[in-house]
Amino acid sequence: MMKGKFLYKWFAAFAMIWVISSCDYFDLDINEDPNNPSQASPELLLTSAEYSIAANLAGGTNDAQLGFAGILASFDNFNMSNSSFNGIWNNLYAGPLKDLEGIIDVADVDNNGDGNPDNPHYLAIAQTLKAYVASTLVDLFGDIPYSEALQGDADATIKNPNFDTDADVYNSCIGLLDQAIANFALSSPVSIKGDAIYSGNITRWKKLANTLKLRLYVQARLAIPNAATEINKLLAEPGNLITAAGDDFQFTFSKLVAPDNRHPWYQASYTANANGFTYILHQQMVEMLEDGDPRFPFYFRRQTKQVLDQSNPSERNTTPCSMTVGCQYGYLVLNDNVRERIYGTTDITQDQIDFLAGCFGRDRSDPAGVPLDGDLRLMPGVYPCGGFYDVANPALPGTNTAPGGGIFPIITHVNTLYYQIEAVLALGSAGDGRTLFESAIRSHITKVVNFGKAADANSVTPAAADVDAYVATWLGRYDNAATNDAKLNVVMKQLWFSSWGNGYEIFNAMRRTGYPNTIQQPITPVRDFPLRLPYPQIELTLNPNASAYSSVVYDQDPVFWDK
Repeated sequence: MMKGKFLYKWFAAFAMIWVISSCDYFDLDINEDPNNPSQASPELLLTSAEYSIAANLAGGTNDAQLGFAGILASFDNFNMSNSSFNGIWNNLYAGPLKDLEGIIDVADVDNNGDGNPDNPHYLAIAQTLKAYVASTLVDLFGDIPYSEALQGDADATIKNPNFDTDADVYNSCIGLLDQAIANFALSSPVSIKGDAIYSGNITRWKKLANTLKLRLYVQARLAIPNAATEINKLLAEPGNLITAAGDDFQFTFSKLVAPDNRHPWYQASYTANANGFTYILHQQMVEMLEDGDPRFPFYFRRQTKQVLDQSNPSERNTTPCSMTVGCQYGYLVLNDNVRERIYGTTDITQDQIDFLAGCFGRDRSDPAGVPLDGDLRLMPGVYPCGGFYDVANPALPGTNTAPGGGIFPIITHVNTLYYQIEAVLALGSAGDGRTLFESAIRSHITKVVNFGKAADANSVTPAAADVDAYVATWLGRYDNAATNDAKLNVVMKQLWFSSWGNGYEIFNAMRRTGYPNTIQQPITPVRDFPLRLPYPQIELTLNPNASAYSSVVYDQDPVFWDK
């Protein structure tokens, strides 16, 4: 939250300088105060909105969804309260949604009377991003204030907005994207500035708008009657979709230390005296190593070769699962089953022991406390947060010295492939699911490797034979799946591995499809698998129109598209 406040102050200061410097000294209207412009700059609002979307969505709420999916330890026992997500609710409304509404107010005017907005491209970008943020709030919470939201300082003030149904908001978002696509097609007298995502490339923004439509229809394919028809229309024109890495909807964080606007995972892992990032769960590590996944050294960074001494009470109590019954993976380096799975023998070499000792995480929902193990835990690597590639020597060369410049991959060309595969398998849409699946696996590996090599010079391109072997393993699983549902289970499991850095897509997919169903169950679940997030207590307390939502049960009441 402090980072957001600092950023807004910085933007306000920059805006003041820009306004003053742009005044004509000899033709100054003294009745207009240059320090208090009547309208905000779309350029500054756009930069602010884009940063705020990424900074908020890439943080704790992202970690929680990766926890629901069995990838991180955040909320991996499903225990939440109405106070758990006050921040993301407040921040998305007060930050990007407010900024985007400001752009829409400025851009959606027709002063020349031609029937079109005078600033169609800024308007279209704001409409596209608003549709993404609003639909994401629906995916997280269900019904939300939408049509009456953001009216607290309007001429007709609405302090306590009513809630719109989740289905209505989705339909409104689809309509907003249609408007955006039409506005992108108009010529604009104003070039786009302040765009940290696509640098004003309208072709790419139009692809994003179409891909977001595809995403919403795939998401709601069981709830919107004409979804299949609309999906097929969109897939029939691939040139209008995000289909290449350069089109990816992602945000690149800064490398700057002051202000520290680096990736949230970087800040948690690399800026303090010890790794403060949450535990990475063991299933993902073991299965990636077992399959020879070439992304492992890009995803993770080991810190230690130390094998904890089980005869030493202090070290034994620090050992994963040392005080828990029911662990499947436990302390990987001492688990003979894990050794056998990864190396084909329990009698492993010293180098292999050293390697496994650094793969220090937890089983899902291990209820043990948090010992002083920050210098032992597996860390996020170079992808996507801009940390370190996992070189042979796992000793961390020092905190706060990794490259930085991480990314938050929001909707990428790889996601487009997974939407298409799901449409093929679940709806009978045109396309070869196997070919698309191979492309999705290879494309994600390429994306991870290319980012890692650009960020950290120590990154090593995996051998082509290793990539081919990995892909062949997964195509074999796809081929061996007897039904389309079984194939979809395989596909969603690979999406699970490809979701490192973005929990939104996999959490949505698990609710939407029920797959993958091969994830370790929590050892000590407090509640059932979440179907949504609990409504924020601050909204329930301050908005009288939210009172009906105090009875919503997050592990019993699904959002509208979760059939």
